[in-house]
Amino acid sequence: MAMTLSSKQVARFQSLFNHTPPDIDVLMDECYHERVLFRDPLVERRGTESLAKYLRAAYVNVTSCEFDFGEPASNAHSVMLPWSMTLEHPKLARGRSFFVEGVSLLQGQDDLIVFHRDYYDAGELLYENIPVLGRIIQWIRSRAV
Repeated sequence: MAMTLSSKQVARFQSLFNHTPPDIDVLMDECYHERVLFRDPLVERRGTESLAKYLRAAYVNVTSCEFDFGEPASNAHSVMLPWSMTLEHPKLARGRSFFVEGVSLLQGQDDLIVFHRDYYDAGELLYENIPVLGRIIQWIRSRAV
């Protein structure tokens, strides 16, 4: 049982996430282990069925989502994959494109992703881009300096 992911599998993961929306069924079949544990600053999901449901809901109103992936760093157990996401959503940032930077930690089993954790600033993605709440968050951040 391999504990890492091949570079080919990481490239497949990157390619699938660069479609709006990504083909969730193909992602679940070709990239994720059925017992995957997914975490990001907003949710935790266990298993491909729960992760697929979450991703479908997350992409419902997305107009455009593109990732610029950096060079993966890996060891025997993990792959760290930096990214910069350009997102366009009609209910965020007044429908304009905005950027979020983050990194994905991926761990594999049998060349499938069994653990996926995304690290990013949830405020930068969501809270700052909601009209009234965004102004409040920006005001708070300006006072924290």
